[in-house]
Amino acid sequence: MIDKKNKRERKKFSNNLTKVIVITLSWVFIWTLLFLYDYSLMRTLIPENQIDEVYNFGYNLIGNVSGGLIGGILGGSLLVFKLSQDYREKSFIYGILNAALLFVLVYVGISLVITMLFSLSIAATEDENIGFGSRIITNTSEMLLNPAFWVSMSIWALMVSGTQFMLQVNDKFGNGVLWRFLTGEYFHPREENRIFMFLDIKSSTSIAEKIGHMKYFQLLSQFYKDITDPIINYSGEIYQYVGDEVIITWTERNGTFENNCIQCFFEIQKTIENKKDHYLSAYGFIPGFKAGIHVGESTVGEIGIMKKDIVYSGDVLNTTARIQGECNKYGVDILISAELLSKLGSMDSNYEIEAKGVYSLKGKENVVGLISIKEKEEKSNP
Repeated sequence: MIDKKNKRERKKFSNNLTKVIVITLSWVFIWTLLFLYDYSLMRTLIPENQIDEVYNFGYNLIGNVSGGLIGGILGGSLLVFKLSQDYREKSFIYGILNAALLFVLVYVGISLVITMLFSLSIAATEDENIGFGSRIITNTSEMLLNPAFWVSMSIWALMVSGTQFMLQVNDKFGNGVLWRFLTGEYFHPREENRIFMFLDIKSSTSIAEKIGHMKYFQLLSQFYKDITDPIINYSGEIYQYVGDEVIITWTERNGTFENNCIQCFFEIQKTIENKKDHYLSAYGFIPGFKAGIHVGESTVGEIGIMKKDIVYSGDVLNTTARIQGECNKYGVDILISAELLSKLGSMDSNYEIEAKGVYSLKGKENVVGLISIKEKEEKSNP
């Protein structure tokens, strides 16, 4: 159990670390460009034969790159590992403005500390009849009146708020989808082998009637929030929310790697089980759910003008939906296709696998083998 928990934590840490690295490289790139712009502007104001007397190119370049590197590591880590998690339950604009305001406060605070230390070092080395307090006030005033201080702070604040904006947009579109939009990967339709999971809350109609549609909507929002991390941690992408159903997809490679698509479902089960007390107190019951998973060829591409989206189509989606619909017939929480099972790695040590028969697709000659999967109960040591 501990090994599985550590594995999940490593996956989550790896995903977040990748984001921090991207943020750090982006900030270093931006500060390098700003430095080169400042240097080119300076060359227009200072004669070329005198510029080396007042400006050390190499020293300042290293300083700017180091600033972007340190800021990216510290700021990126704070945004990804802490703030982005907190902002998930806040409005879009709140996360962007709050991140910028928090950075401004930190920036001013660090600048004041550095000014105090600088004043203390000067007071200790120079014999002047200027008190320490007066020196701090003088140096702080000079810092606050220096336009460079406000320009630098504004640039950092814009970078932080812009980064938070991109993190939230990435969450909105789904992990990796934003990058595909930017690169135009699916501007022209293409075919891909994809794994799909249709996950549906059980007895949703009766639940909505019992607790009311407003509270049921809050339940859906909570449920979808809780299952997000398991999906991300197992390399899944949220394709669509359709009422009380969520469609999750993987590339065949990501979904079959270490049986991610299967582990994702059982991790969602564990997550909801761990939060059962909250669901019982807030809604009076623990939401149950069922899922069907299948693999097959799909066509994927951008569609729409005003509300552009990346859309999948193909028999694989219809088949997956029908597989999920058979869960009630067999009284199981999850069914997968025999075709998907053949592509997965060994599961004998962790799961109980049982063939449930075949499903005939309407209007088609082929049939789909149905397989149920259960996690084996871990035996406790005597």
